[in-house]
Amino acid sequence: MPSQRGGAGTRILVLFFLIGVVVLFLLARGCYKAVDSFRKSISSSHRSSSAPAKPMAKTLPCPAIDPSLAASLEQGEAASIIPIKPGLVLDHIWTIQGHDLEELKTIRSVDDRAIGGGVSGPAVYYKGGKVDRIEQAVTFAPRDVCQADFNDSQVLETEGKKHYPTIILGSTEFSISRATFALLKERKRAKFDYREGYFFVGDGYSWSHDDPGSFLGMGADKFHVIVNGVETDLPAIAAQGEVNNSQVKMLVLDDPANPLLLDYDEPSKQFRLKLAKINFPVEKKLETDLAEKGRAEIYGIYFDFDSDQIRAESEPVLAEIADVLKKQPEWKLNVEGHTDNVGGDKHNLDLSGRRAASVIDALVARYQIAADRLSPAGYGASRPKATNDTVEGRALNRRVELVRK
Repeated sequence: MPSQRGGAGTRILVLFFLIGVVVLFLLARGCYKAVDSFRKSISSSHRSSSAPAKPMAKTLPCPAIDPSLAASLEQGEAASIIPIKPGLVLDHIWTIQGHDLEELKTIRSVDDRAIGGGVSGPAVYYKGGKVDRIEQAVTFAPRDVCQADFNDSQVLETEGKKHYPTIILGSTEFSISRATFALLKERKRAKFDYREGYFFVGDGYSWSHDDPGSFLGMGADKFHVIVNGVETDLPAIAAQGEVNNSQVKMLVLDDPANPLLLDYDEPSKQFRLKLAKINFPVEKKLETDLAEKGRAEIYGIYFDFDSDQIRAESEPVLAEIADVLKKQPEWKLNVEGHTDNVGGDKHNLDLSGRRAASVIDALVARYQIAADRLSPAGYGASRPKATNDTVEGRALNRRVELVRK
């Protein structure tokens, strides 16, 4: 009996030992697969972040073009309905998944190779294809459009980022090319792609999205916009087409010298890019308005979203106001702030007053205008010029007014 019990015990121990070996083998195999999968995921992630999604382009300067063509382009740009010259500010409203975001494009230089500019506005961050958060008051990397591309490019690239190539060869940014415009004007079909998602790679750059498209010109139209503080109907050419199988409607300025992109609407993606205000220097307009009307509406002073912080694009207009006050030393002005109705009456009344005070502070500190010549006043949304129910109306209501005492 004792020997029988001992034999049974031995068999049980051997059985437990074998079960343990099998369990250890399975655990080891599982750990190996997990580690291998993790290693592969790291390797894959590294490749996706460093390898270009599209063929890589070299970082190169704008090419030289024939001198006679360059001269023709520059002359036409300067004489356009909306002249492309230093100081031009294009105030775009981006509508992205229900969010209306204001972005400013400023032209800083124009020469025989490039139209140099800068962009500031909100930065949008996505998660799972949806807008996750919005960072206000971002200054993006400068962007130059080559004159060669302004002449014949078939690619539109409007996106801005903090770190972006200054020159993206083969694309336009705030307009279509002259060659594309000529086809649309004749009601012909034009190839026109939309590209985005640029990133640096080595000594060049690549991009993640390149959506093929084409548009057909649909004839003459009108586009309502604020130009130097005045509501204006600009002549336009309408076009309809597809970009990556998504229906898009587009309006461009009817001017071969500057086929400015006025409205780009892609409803299926809840995406729209539309001009709300255009400002460019006009000699003596401010002084004339104050002298003849006693009042001047200023749309070239820009503030960060829901803030009294003046944006850098406002500097030319501030300098112009200071010049007028120095030429007319007897003039004293009320500086009035006006807002749209977003945010509530109490909040907007306070905001408009602070914005008016910021304008005065800038004139006093940066241009040595005597403080006793300027008085701030804030009216919030109480004196609208247009309905607050539209993007365009709200843009018209956000303004600074100067009133002679």
